[in-house]
Amino acid sequence: MTKSPRPTLKMIAELCGISRGTVDRVLNGRGRVKPEIARRVEEIAKALNYQPNTVAKSLATQRRDIKICAILHVQGNLFYDDVIKGMEKAAGEIKDFGISIAIKRGANFSVEAQLRNIDEAVSEGFKAIILIPMSDERIVSRINALAAEGIPVVYLTNFLDRTDYLCYVGCDYFKSGKMAAELFRLLAGDRARIGMISPPLTMQSIKLRFLGLKAAIETEYMGMTLVEVVEIPSDEDLAYSLTLDMLRKHPDIDCLFYATGGLVGGFRAVKDLGLYRKLKIVSVDLAKPIMEAINDGGILATICQEPEDQGYRAVRIAFERLVAHSSPKEKNFLIDPSIKIRQSF
Repeated sequence: MTKSPRPTLKMIAELCGISRGTVDRVLNGRGRVKPEIARRVEEIAKALNYQPNTVAKSLATQRRDIKICAILHVQGNLFYDDVIKGMEKAAGEIKDFGISIAIKRGANFSVEAQLRNIDEAVSEGFKAIILIPMSDERIVSRINALAAEGIPVVYLTNFLDRTDYLCYVGCDYFKSGKMAAELFRLLAGDRARIGMISPPLTMQSIKLRFLGLKAAIETEYMGMTLVEVVEIPSDEDLAYSLTLDMLRKHPDIDCLFYATGGLVGGFRAVKDLGLYRKLKIVSVDLAKPIMEAINDGGILATICQEPEDQGYRAVRIAFERLVAHSSPKEKNFLIDPSIKIRQSF
């Protein structure tokens, strides 16, 4: 049975043939409305079993100067472009409430830049911060100080232990690593020899992906070998040179887990070595270069971390905390990864 959509002010307005603002005035007792129109609104609202949105109701009594800041420390990574799309979608939904979202960017993997961005956000009056935290004791201390100041922090894609944060939104990275191992078993058999290209493992979420892959190989697929793990920040030239070096050093690698930015540079190295469509390559997410490589047969499968959903959820959680003083049901909001192949599209 299909569940009926939740009744909204817009639905009531359309049924009454009036504006949503008029419906809002009737149901919240604001302003004067003709009695016959008010009766019609109330009758339809009752018939639909309309329940007022508690978030919207709480906003009516607040000053509309609430600002949320998202701080990203990664540049040139297509994954975060999709995260921002999700944030922008959420921002569009809440803009009518007078809530603003700003995105601050720092230098790649720079703790100092992240600390500066946090301090700027506080001085500029942002009421909540969405953060991809760097794994550093100075960031740990600063996050706990923010909590003491009453500024909630939502972690996105990465998290820090020993910190007082509101919620962590991210993929189940450990599971995604295990899924990669299973894909390589299916693609290359029980003797697969795997090279992994990864962002720096200092980030807890990225480390969990590596540990998931490693655990699956050590406990389930013991004939497989993780030959080398190369850590690359989002830099196309560096991705090219380090991918080239790894594949030259280990010509027996037959599988490549490309789990970071720099895909264009990395694939250029694969092609220069004549290994395009020969290596069994698994990637992460669905950025445009990945989609092109999947359609072309260069990438056989990709593990999607749902970056748009991550960005969207993080903004909504921060928004609801500020305007409705609500806490998320789960401290760690893990989104299940999914596998996509060419036939998925």
